[in-house]
Amino acid sequence: MRTRINLDADPASVGRARLFCATTLEGWGADTELVATCSLLVSELASNAVLHARTPFTVALEHRERLRVEVLDGDPRPPHPCDYRVDALSGRGLHLVEALARASGTTTSAGGKSVWFELDWHAQMVP
Repeated sequence: MRTRINLDADPASVGRARLFCATTLEGWGADTELVATCSLLVSELASNAVLHARTPFTVALEHRERLRVEVLDGDPRPPHPCDYRVDALSGRGLHLVEALARASGTTTSAGGKSVWFELDWHAQMVP
């Protein structure tokens, strides 16, 4: 299964990306832990697209053996994790993705980039 949503480079799009992921995953039967983790990580990548790429972006979900989530934007510069001070308000998103995802990475091209992560698929347990 595969689906996607196109969003504007607007802070409100971060919430739309999160809602899109949660709604889609719930419809696919994912468990609440997977929905929560995916929603958190997509928020981080969508925020980066809005703050740094400043271009419209696409969130794509693909469910196979694992869940693959991609955020595609029009900025070809690869993201880079930053090490901010302990009291900084931002700068930890890519570290969070690396810590919680099974796999993650970036693919760049002249027209932009795809920042992606994969999570193990967990389905709802039916009593």
